[in-house]
Amino acid sequence: MNKKVNTSIVRKRTIEHVQPSPCREDFIERVKKNDLLKAEAKAKGEKLSTTKRKPEVPKPGFIVEGATLETVTPIPYDVVNDLKGGQSFRTEPL
Repeated sequence: MNKKVNTSIVRKRTIEHVQPSPCREDFIERVKKNDLLKAEAKAKGEKLSTTKRKPEVPKPGFIVEGATLETVTPIPYDVVNDLKGGQSFRTEPL
């Protein structure tokens, strides 16, 4: 296949190594399962409540044991800058 680019014609590359997504396979499995459930419900004369997917529920909370608390205090920026060898713009001494 050729494509015109400005004043020249360039041969287009075709990519043949693209694979179908496994998402599609999951969808087809779900459709088949839903159709089977609907057919069973119809044969029994019942009404199927829902065929929609349920979202995953959050994981239950837990308490971390054996951890020690450490209090962290901030350092003024001027002190950090002095340690790096930079200039301090403070007029008063530390």
